[in-house]
Amino acid sequence: MLQRSDNSWKPQARRDPSDQMTPILIVNAIIVLVLLVLALSVPSASEWISAAAEAEFVGGVAPAATPAQIAQPLVGMKVVQSN
Repeated sequence: MLQRSDNSWKPQARRDPSDQMTPILIVNAIIVLVLLVLALSVPSASEWISAAAEAEFVGGVAPAATPAQIAQPLVGMKVVQSN
């Protein structure tokens, strides 16, 4: 009977996908916490965030309002009778 001296025939432990996601989630949580601490520690940060949001979503000049025009049929309705 042949036996191997090393343990290469033993089944290797399988890695669960959740084991790979845990470090990624921890790193993301640390980054979010650091950003929150920085935003709360600097009093003017809320003003910066407000100014940035206003600059992002508010345009300089509002577009001119065009008058609404209701569509009119070109030809009058015709009544068709079947025989």
